[in-house]
Amino acid sequence: MKTNLRCGVLVQLLVAAVLTAAPTLAAERQASGLASRHRAGQTLLTFREVDSPVTAETITAKTLKEIRRDLDKQKKVRYRIYRSPQPIASVAGLEPVAEVLPLSCWNADYHGIYPKPEQQAVRYAVDDGKPPVAPGAGICAHNPKTAGDAYYAVTISIDGKENATIDKSNSLQAPVRETVGRGLPVLQRIEKPETWQYVDGPTLHYYVRWETPPNCAAMGKPYDYLVAVPPKLAKPAGVGIHLHCWGGSLNGGYGWWYQAEQGHLLIASNQIPYDWWTGYHELYWKGPPDEKTWKAGVVRPYSQTRMLSFLDWVATRWDVDLTRTHVAGNSMGGSGAPMLAIRHGERIAWSTGWVGVHDPAGTPHFKGSYERVYGKQQWGVKFENGNSVWDHFRDAWYLRRHPDKPVGLICFSNGKNDGAIGWQQAAEFHRALQETRQPHIFVWGQSGHGQRAQLPISLSDRQMPMDLRTDQSLPAFSNCSLDDDPGNGQPDNGDPKGQSNLYLYWETRGIVDQTDGWTVEVGLVDKAPKGECTVNVTPRRLQQFQPKPGQTYKWTNTTINLGATLQTGTATADKHGLITLENVRVSRAGSRISISP
Repeated sequence: MKTNLRCGVLVQLLVAAVLTAAPTLAAERQASGLASRHRAGQTLLTFREVDSPVTAETITAKTLKEIRRDLDKQKKVRYRIYRSPQPIASVAGLEPVAEVLPLSCWNADYHGIYPKPEQQAVRYAVDDGKPPVAPGAGICAHNPKTAGDAYYAVTISIDGKENATIDKSNSLQAPVRETVGRGLPVLQRIEKPETWQYVDGPTLHYYVRWETPPNCAAMGKPYDYLVAVPPKLAKPAGVGIHLHCWGGSLNGGYGWWYQAEQGHLLIASNQIPYDWWTGYHELYWKGPPDEKTWKAGVVRPYSQTRMLSFLDWVATRWDVDLTRTHVAGNSMGGSGAPMLAIRHGERIAWSTGWVGVHDPAGTPHFKGSYERVYGKQQWGVKFENGNSVWDHFRDAWYLRRHPDKPVGLICFSNGKNDGAIGWQQAAEFHRALQETRQPHIFVWGQSGHGQRAQLPISLSDRQMPMDLRTDQSLPAFSNCSLDDDPGNGQPDNGDPKGQSNLYLYWETRGIVDQTDGWTVEVGLVDKAPKGECTVNVTPRRLQQFQPKPGQTYKWTNTTINLGATLQTGTATADKHGLITLENVRVSRAGSRISISP
């Protein structure tokens, strides 16, 4: 306690000293050393600040955050960036395209929003693999709306008074030849630890991309990204999007490095702001939430969009198989993982999420966290498609609204006694998965916020032995006779712990998906409590076999080894073209299920 108090006092003294030493306006004091580089639609500008508040080579991330926070409150110093198709001799008549706060060369967010006292802030590199910029440098990223030659200039403004002098040091003498685009991630460094996330011999590539819409509501906001490469990279490699928990960072807090043993890449980023890996209001960076202005705007899925955008960029640098993309997370990441998977089923083969929120309005403790990025629920702010944002990110609502949408396998868990996350919203998500006949495995229990999801066949929280792809169909199981009873949504109702669909599996290599029929081999794992069960089976994510609504199909269930017929029947495709085979017998010996017109 004394140590923490002493550290706090030292930080306050340092902040006070920095603010006292803030620059005063004088005609000869001006930003200088302006330089530029342009890549794929983004111009990165660097310059030297006037009496930068931090000139030391090192500073703790916590101290840096404190200094930045107080500087921002004072709104004393700003650097204004100007752009023109002509050389800039004067800023008269020009409007700034950006304003930059002091200390823009420092990355205070790398360690997440809660850095430890000993963690050091890092500075940004603006060229791939090169050393970071020097202390006292300023950085601004600008994505032009039109292509062509452009000139830039930078000035300093203190207390609203601008030093508008322009000379060769604070204006470009040669134009930047600009294109239109999102820009590219800039390699910051490569690390090769002996062990990381329980994987020996990985290679960690750290990047920063200064994001703009639609990846971010602000122009030129830097985000950290990580690409972790296993020692034996598959060719091509699957990719796992890993979403960290509250207080985590791109370096951890998302469970395991899933499928590292199969040679899959891991990609991760930091969550800013804390929108639970969904999205936030387009005016979020303009100031605190305000009912009048926020009701006139919309929430956009910035976090989901930027993670998929980074995935697409990774595919241009590594030999990857995007059909084998999965998403994983814990707590806040366990909320974002299924939310991404069910809204982008065409891109996500499977997901695993531990103790996540599936209804932002239905979580007892964290609703306020969502309101900070969506606006108060009673304001009625819309998502960008016109629906209520509270509906759009309610998983059960979304599934029932899109029953025909292809979704990969959803593995998730919740603690019945997790009072902060809430049980009812998780039970409702499970009911919706059952009703809409989407592939899922649900595990619940009395481990509170430590309840972990389990994966098929291995029944572990880490090992995924199945090779799932977005371009391959799969069976969805519902109403399995081995399922436990989650109850009616109240924690004291139903079985205190249990599972749904945990003991079932299918052979991914045995799927036949053709225009004239569909076949899959299914079975029970050895650890199933009984040797046989009955379950409803619905073919999902069909590729070639496309049932027509209202048409009747015949199906057979035969033993795999002997080919003996266990069952025959007929089923009619519903209005969405979905066929559900009811009370199919499945055993440890395995069954081959075939459907044909």
